[in-house]
Amino acid sequence: MVDTYLSPEDFKAFVASLPRRRMAAGAIITDESDRLLIVKPNYKSGWSLPGGTVEAGESPQEGCFREVLEEVGLDLPRGRMLLVFHGLNMGEWGDSAYFMYDGGSIRSDAPITLQEEELTDYRFVPLTELDGFLSPGFSDRLRQAHDVRGTDAVIELSSHG
Repeated sequence: MVDTYLSPEDFKAFVASLPRRRMAAGAIITDESDRLLIVKPNYKSGWSLPGGTVEAGESPQEGCFREVLEEVGLDLPRGRMLLVFHGLNMGEWGDSAYFMYDGGSIRSDAPITLQEEELTDYRFVPLTELDGFLSPGFSDRLRQAHDVRGTDAVIELSSHG
């Protein structure tokens, strides 16, 4: 039997043909009244979780808590993954994966320092009022992630664009 291997050029072409997926991560951070911390980006409409794009060479958890520190100045213990959402065939964005991690609970008067280059505001919002700030699908995913805090469950969801 003869082993056949791809030439280095063919292997490079094969790797280049594989799908690429963008990754982002956000932290579920609540206050003493169980309200969720959300932030207002200056580069898009609406509100979001503290977090952002996972960089090359970085795990989603590392990216999440690095972004939380950069965006709101909170150096939090790295909590566990609560939810992963796969956005599939999302137009010009292609495929993506969004990871939500448990950022724990902080006091509502904790010192929050906004990254002025990216954020204009923050607030703590009751889970029942999230739809007034976020898209219904995102709000629903946040509530699901919140619901599995304190358990061993991890939720995996997907949506086709």
